[in-house]
Amino acid sequence: MSVARCLAALALVCGAPAHALGMDVPYERFATADAVDWVQVCGQWPTRKNEGVYRIVHGSQYAQSFLYLQWMQRDDNGTLQAVHTQGIPELNSDHAEITLTRIACRSTRTGIRITAQARSGHEDRLRNITIEAGHRPGVYRYTPTPRR
Repeated sequence: MSVARCLAALALVCGAPAHALGMDVPYERFATADAVDWVQVCGQWPTRKNEGVYRIVHGSQYAQSFLYLQWMQRDDNGTLQAVHTQGIPELNSDHAEITLTRIACRSTRTGIRITAQARSGHEDRLRNITIEAGHRPGVYRYTPTPRR
């Protein structure tokens, strides 16, 4: 057996396995409530430092929809952090029995506009809703419009 073959065999037997420089990040490191159906980033807002974005969180519980709007900002490490989370009390009452469909979000010059169709379990009527949020965290306007 040649010296080269012996060294190659020795390297295979004694060599440590190669490891990547990173680690596998498990799903559990991301906190998401089981009732959350989806999360969407929509538009940017001006911040004093780093990047700011809007985030919409939709959840379902008690056979109805819950909607939250977040003003997010990147910290010095580049991780998104919620600056403010705003529930929409016009929708989020656990007795409202409102189900949202066709939810859409668009960026506007002054913030974002969320539109959706809302059906109430108390009345068999469909209505359109609009939520407009501005650059100041926590400030929004809710407008329901009956469908014709």
